[in-house]
Amino acid sequence: MKLMNKFILSFGLGVFFLSTSPFSSIVTEAACIVEPGDFEKGCHFFLSAPSCPSGYKRVKYGDCGCRWGVCTKSYYRCEGVPRCCGGWTGGSACDVPICEDGCNAGECVLPGICECPEGYDGKSCEIAPPPSVDELTVMTLNFACRDTFPFSGCDNCQTRFDLLRKAILGDADFEGLPDLDLVDVILAQELGTEKENFEQISSALKDRGFQYTTGDPAPTADDSICSDPLVFDSDDKDAGSSISGLNSGGLVTWSKFPIVGTHAQNWCAHTFPLPAGYLSTLLDVGNGRAIAVINLHAMPEYDLQIEAEDVRAYQFGELSGFAGELSNLFHDSNTPFSVILGGDFNEDIYSRNSLSANPGCGSITSDLVEQKFGSVGLHIRDACTSNKIGNPTWDPTRNDLAGRFSESGTHQVLDFLIQHSSSHAGNGPENVVSVLKSKTPWSGQFCEGYLDVPSSGTASALSDHNVVTATFQLPQGTSTSNMDDALATYKNAINSWINGNLVDNAACGQEGSGCGTDSDCCSKEHSWTSSGQYCNNLYQCEPCRELHGSCGPQIEGSMCCGYNDYKSDRGTHCEIVGNLGAICIRKFVDGTSCLWDEECRSKRCIWKGLSRQCAPP
Repeated sequence: MKLMNKFILSFGLGVFFLSTSPFSSIVTEAACIVEPGDFEKGCHFFLSAPSCPSGYKRVKYGDCGCRWGVCTKSYYRCEGVPRCCGGWTGGSACDVPICEDGCNAGECVLPGICECPEGYDGKSCEIAPPPSVDELTVMTLNFACRDTFPFSGCDNCQTRFDLLRKAILGDADFEGLPDLDLVDVILAQELGTEKENFEQISSALKDRGFQYTTGDPAPTADDSICSDPLVFDSDDKDAGSSISGLNSGGLVTWSKFPIVGTHAQNWCAHTFPLPAGYLSTLLDVGNGRAIAVINLHAMPEYDLQIEAEDVRAYQFGELSGFAGELSNLFHDSNTPFSVILGGDFNEDIYSRNSLSANPGCGSITSDLVEQKFGSVGLHIRDACTSNKIGNPTWDPTRNDLAGRFSESGTHQVLDFLIQHSSSHAGNGPENVVSVLKSKTPWSGQFCEGYLDVPSSGTASALSDHNVVTATFQLPQGTSTSNMDDALATYKNAINSWINGNLVDNAACGQEGSGCGTDSDCCSKEHSWTSSGQYCNNLYQCEPCRELHGSCGPQIEGSMCCGYNDYKSDRGTHCEIVGNLGAICIRKFVDGTSCLWDEECRSKRCIWKGLSRQCAPP
């Protein structure tokens, strides 16, 4: 029997409900009698007799206070049909609590209070636990809403968002949007500043089963992370600020799975308040597994045709470091995890020297681009040749909205989806690229160039970026911990990342920048130039030596000589070689030609035929 603020006593008259008021309520089969204090001394003047509960009538049923034949007081009772206290039912026992909205899979234990089964949540236990899933389908879409001057006259946000809402709700007049019944997470960028535009998109996605979290990584004056950890040169400071990114609405992540943790990180390298950064979201997909999804909006690789590679390198370094910190702590806590990184990288993977209509993988000629993507887990050349990165996501030949802002008709792959996982996650998923557009062209005002006068025209595409979708295999098995433990680990990773020196370390690697006391911070994974860098005796980063050049003060085995990945045949490192001392050499794989053992990863260089080759030990 469930009781709240009442006691049940059995008397000869029936069942007594003693309230917390100064009066006692006695419920019998015929009446509710209200008395002050002692039941045996309920003799009152009429005006001082206790009041009856609402719905009961006070009646006199006998005289008292009699003296010399004169009775000045009376006994009173409350007449009416017996009833239960508010919030209770159950016949004369009144032992069944009432929950007006029901409890779904749970049980009503007190009036208005549900007890939910494990995994369920909500006032009425209406939030069911997520099913245990083996894969996650993620979609990234840059909404391209730049609704502030000088672009507000030609971004057509209001028109496009109304069409986007219809596409999300399944209107047949649109194509290129994946089946949202099969999509679990949407990573969105540049949703503009108008509340009404966002609300109609959010409402449409809510109807499709999505909830959202948002981050606005525009820097603020009191944000300690906004202190520039790099010594950027003045040219990059001035020219490396993308005015096209101003106030573009930050980042929003929608998910069909419960969102249990969120972290938004600013990038504050430039003078303009760019809404560029990343939004990390922890999802509950069941079985205690931790799924962290990082939604990215990077600053452009090129600004007004001027390259700002130190900024780009810093961003990739920070992404790599943050994803690594999450991975390390989840691994240490024995939590199965996936870290999925996606969004608008703003990184043109193709060579800037190639302006072909449809550049192929051979146009990826920048070693620095390869190195940066390798730091976040994407081997860009292999991904391109195997078609894992999909078609260009900036394609003026297929996307007429991109065509209005195209630079000499170039194609670019700006948007990606990448995964890190604690277990074998199957083959790397293909990034499927599609153009979201209306079958019926829509009218608007367009800028042929960023600062040109708008002119009337029509278009079909709803964003200048194409949609990217990928399905990831999630780690298998059940965690020995629960989501509360996973959330605690997630928060620890964020606190460690923000409050420690990890952000600064990720930024290290720029020539001339300080490297503190970490002698490795300008080499290994933090080296961003093709020649590599190291921390000298003055704690400044300076270039490492070229292949076969002297390693300087670097220790044997350090990777200060060029490419930071000496596990590949392109990598080099510092080695003590006989009378030559410490020089930079390349670590070759088995079967490749060599001159001495130290060149081989196997440490064995032998004669095979007429040449020396690396061979297994």
